[in-house]
Amino acid sequence: MSDSPDPTPPAGIDARPVPVPRWRRPETVAAVGTITQVLLAAAAAWYLLGQLASILRPLFVAVFLAYILMPYHSRLRRSIGSPASIGVLVGVTASALAVLSLATYASLLGLSDDMPRLERRAGELAMEAERLVGAADPDDPRQAQSRFAEMTSLVTRALVTNGVGVMLEACVVAMYLLFLLLEGSRFPDRVRRAYSPDRADEILDIAGQVSAAIIGYLRVKVKASLVLALPVGVILWACGVKFALLWAVLTFLCNFIPYIGPVLAFSLPTGFAFLWFGVAWQPVTAAALLLACHVLSATVVEPTMIGNAVGLSPLVLLASLAFWGLLWGIPGMFLAVPLTVVAAIVMDHFEGTRPVASLLRGG
Repeated sequence: MSDSPDPTPPAGIDARPVPVPRWRRPETVAAVGTITQVLLAAAAAWYLLGQLASILRPLFVAVFLAYILMPYHSRLRRSIGSPASIGVLVGVTASALAVLSLATYASLLGLSDDMPRLERRAGELAMEAERLVGAADPDDPRQAQSRFAEMTSLVTRALVTNGVGVMLEACVVAMYLLFLLLEGSRFPDRVRRAYSPDRADEILDIAGQVSAAIIGYLRVKVKASLVLALPVGVILWACGVKFALLWAVLTFLCNFIPYIGPVLAFSLPTGFAFLWFGVAWQPVTAAALLLACHVLSATVVEPTMIGNAVGLSPLVLLASLAFWGLLWGIPGMFLAVPLTVVAAIVMDHFEGTRPVASLLRGG
């Protein structure tokens, strides 16, 4: 008689295997683990980028400026040598930025001198608006002026504080830029010495694609911003709006910020014109012509010059703008598009992140 158990189950007992709950299945566990890793990596990246902003932000700005200057450095280096080429480029760039900064600073000083008149004018407009809606206090006729003066004081202090920070960060960018120009030409040789031939070729291929994309984007974006800023300055000067150079520089810089920048570049000079002149032909004419310039730039000039150079989905651009703006403020908004382009190029070279790169490009 055999002692082995009877394989036949007793009557009344279901012999089918017990189903495994969905949350315990291997594919579910693997998906949850992947999502957890992604969230942890994103949280760590957010924390590190925020903590290292004072180091990484000027470094990225210097890298993108180096991309603009590197082609000119390569041409000059053949004729006058590398040290002289760097000296010429850094000297010309620093001189141009210094002249532009001094002119802009002079405009800001003039704007500060005219601030009392603007405060009175804005207070009068605010009182008129409150009177129309029945919110004005008849016992305090200067209520609106006081509130506007307090708001202006806060804004002025914020601008001064941020201006000092921008100047210090600009010095750091200049130092980074100098060393990047010195070391840029040696990068391929160092990569080939550090890695195997196949790995070095892959790294240099990624670097070449990043370089081509950033140079192409920055080159056409600078041209498109100049095409927009120059007529804006001429229009404001012709209409008698003060500080036309300041508004032109603001338009040039804001054009690098997708969607939000052009709105600010149109609203600020137009609002100043109406605040200065009131409802007159100067602000009305300036507003109409500026609106035409911005519409023409957004619908004709930039699509013609940039085309599909960026290659990013509009929704991705908005998300990138929100992410980098929240993380690094206004400098992050300037860097949002180039950084997202670089991320898409790098992720396209790895099998695991290639679908994400396709999503960023929007097909």
